[in-house]
Amino acid sequence: MNYIFGPVPSRRLGRSLGVDVIGEKKICTLDCLYCELGKTTKRTVKRGHFVPVDELIEEFSNEYEKFRDSLDVVTITASGEPTLNIDLKEIALEIKKIIHHPLAVLTNSTLITEPEVREALHEFDIVVPSLDAADEKTFRAINRPSESISLQQVVDSLILFSKEFEGKLYIEVLLLKGINDSEDHLNLLADIINSCDYDKVQLNTAFRPGAYREAVKLNDAELLNAAMHLKKRGIVVEPVENFVKTLDISSEIDLKETLLQLINMRPCSYGDLRKLFGMQDKLDIAVEQLVAENSVRSFEEKGETFYVSPFMKL
Repeated sequence: MNYIFGPVPSRRLGRSLGVDVIGEKKICTLDCLYCELGKTTKRTVKRGHFVPVDELIEEFSNEYEKFRDSLDVVTITASGEPTLNIDLKEIALEIKKIIHHPLAVLTNSTLITEPEVREALHEFDIVVPSLDAADEKTFRAINRPSESISLQQVVDSLILFSKEFEGKLYIEVLLLKGINDSEDHLNLLADIINSCDYDKVQLNTAFRPGAYREAVKLNDAELLNAAMHLKKRGIVVEPVENFVKTLDISSEIDLKETLLQLINMRPCSYGDLRKLFGMQDKLDIAVEQLVAENSVRSFEEKGETFYVSPFMKL
């Protein structure tokens, strides 16, 4: 196969059949620290014809028939940035003639400033744009964009698109330790996201090795802490339940360690923990054990139970 890959289990969307609309490694508008595809070999904002559309559609049709009964979604992506492909709208329209599943696209958002790109994105059922930075300095540090790209223009265009788009909009935020994970920066991100019409925010970190060693992932507790902070700013963070499933908490010990790290970082109400961890049966047992071991303290305030570090002064 030249252009079709999978099905693969996607953290974002479920079981996905992927469509690569660039076909060359790695052409992108960015050179992100965390990119698991490695360093960008050609950084550009110039759109072009990258793959023969007829050949791609024929290959897709054959592969889709093999896997259609086991899919959740079809996802257009790329070895780089898919919106660089000037044929994106045509590809989306042709694929929609074939499939009986939602059609999604992953984008780094940088070309959403162009009307033709926004027009193409309207053909999708699900658009997953990235937003890792809320200021120009952070944008250049984490995403390493082409010089001509302005974050403010990207943000303004993303907000505009979100108001027009009739499908599902899942904003992805990827956090790296010491670069874009501070509470001040999360507040700036929340301001932007709250200006968008979106369905949910998918919070992520560098789970796989990135292109540059500066890409240091957040640990489970830090990622949960960021999710909680965004939720308190009114952001719909995803999953809540599925989010925790991605943390690979496979035993009572893992769950206890994650809870302990989180509670040591900030006080948590029982309601907070329920929202973050979903309806996991083992949650109550783990919390009770931590209290019994004096690893955390609990107290009541306004009818709600809170858990804090035993070293925290109340």
